Amino acid sequence: MTVPETITEKRRPAGLVARLEGRLGESGVLLLFLAPALLVVAVAQFYPLASSAVLSFFDWSLSRSPRVGPFIGFDNYARTFNDPIFSGAVTYTIIFAISSTLLQLVCGLGIALLTVGESYTLRLVRTLLMLPMVIAPIAVGTIWRMILAARVGPLNQGLASIGIDGPNWLGDPMWASFSLIMIDAWEWTPFVAITLTAALTSIPNDLTLAASVDGAGRWKTFRYVVFPMILPVLVLVAMFRMIEAFLTLDIVFTTTAGGPGYATHTLSFWIYQQGLRYFNISYAAATSWIMLLACLAMALGFLAWRRHVSKWQVS
Repeated sequence: MTVPETITEKRRPAGLVARLEGRLGESGVLLLFLAPALLVVAVAQFYPLASSAVLSFFDWSLSRSPRVGPFIGFDNYARTFNDPIFSGAVTYTIIFAISSTLLQLVCGLGIALLTVGESYTLRLVRTLLMLPMVIAPIAVGTIWRMILAARVGPLNQGLASIGIDGPNWLGDPMWASFSLIMIDAWEWTPFVAITLTAALTSIPNDLTLAASVDGAGRWKTFRYVVFPMILPVLVLVAMFRMIEAFLTLDIVFTTTAGGPGYATHTLSFWIYQQGLRYFNISYAAATSWIMLLACLAMALGFLAWRRHVSKWQVS
């Protein structure tokens, strides 16, 4: 006589996870397993953030003293907003971030539309397009500094061979600003293209087939079917790239070093100079918090926009 299967299952000892769920609940088990990662994040992120927030209210420069100076309240923040170089860095950072992000979105969407598909050739093209993205930003800046060199750079030499006198790409304020935007777009357009390709692949074929049956051409199908479907992903990608552009330091450091003059000073480069070159620790901390709050406000705005787009899609 065999023992019923239900009785056998009841006699089996419960697993560790099942016993923990019985005592702590599903949420408690989730927090328990996340605790090590949360501890690392707290030590590596929250403590430095809290420490920098406190230091921003003191007067501390390592060039004067190794000890923290007196409490000065919001003087560092007031000094930041009254600094014309900081204002110029904010202006260029906004121009750089918006221009670079728009260029990446337009080019990335075009590349995604051209390379969507599962054929071997398209997959190979997508793989090759990822090469700029996987190169270290320091290496990207170094490569482009050599390419854009005014006298010996291959770009100007190529232009000279066809009778065109190339500009001083990194020595002229206007061309240096334009060059940094193009370098950033060259490096990160593949990220946008790959993400949007995944979004395009997820669109059901029935929708595009129904549009074509109803007489919609390629443009109308894209305008009224494809684009609304990928718009939430597009907004999310724009948020990532805009915030990342605000934090750009590597290519500025390796190509123009903020020059000529202060023409290509970004916020990150300005903070780097204040903290690690001039050792104005409190001033750099205050500027960092201003940038952090700006990025947070930007992220909240993008997320609200994405939520609105998602609700519009459902309706």
